[in-house]
Amino acid sequence: MILLIANTKGGVGKTSLATSIVAALSKRDKAVVGVDLDSVNMAASRSWSKNRSEVDGKFYFLAGDVSEQIKKIGADYDEVVIDAGGFDNTEYRQAISVADVILIPLLVGSSANIEGLQKVAETIEKIRADNLPKVYGVVTKAPHFGTSPELERAINEIISDPLTEPCPTTIGDRVWYTRAFDEGIGILDLQPLKRSEAKYIKSAQDEFLTLFNFIYGENNV
Repeated sequence: MILLIANTKGGVGKTSLATSIVAALSKRDKAVVGVDLDSVNMAASRSWSKNRSEVDGKFYFLAGDVSEQIKKIGADYDEVVIDAGGFDNTEYRQAISVADVILIPLLVGSSANIEGLQKVAETIEKIRADNLPKVYGVVTKAPHFGTSPELERAINEIISDPLTEPCPTTIGDRVWYTRAFDEGIGILDLQPLKRSEAKYIKSAQDEFLTLFNFIYGENNV
């Protein structure tokens, strides 16, 4: 399966989710590889992957005419995870054209975040009008407890979008994903440095695992 994590707005958590998904998939008895299309940062391929092996699951940077390259990679690996850059370009559109599943992270906050999701959905419909992929939306940077008008607005935007199916969880504070990224691991492998962190990391891991199982559960493999 080829999973594309996409949003034309940066800072929504694409790389955090992509790297943790690759790490989680590498624990399965499948061949997995990540594709990094972010020519500005190359964070997934350059920073996170530098000490990871092929067996561990790592990202490689691609640019230019990527659609055929991704198809070939998809034939060689069981699972492909694509981390798109935070902008609309040729690579982003070609990735949309070949993805089986597209995950759109929607950051809680301003109207610009809502517009990011809408633009991705509109582009998918234009490129894949006759062959729509599965499209999921997930809210990121959600509050740990309770709710807020911004959170409700983000969730309702995903629910009301005719193309996007909401994921059955939200993703909270990304500080734990940042630490996992810095260690070159996924969120599920992150260990607390002190006892007081344990419950917060466990909460983040549970949220991620719900998202992961929703995408890669038996009905979606």
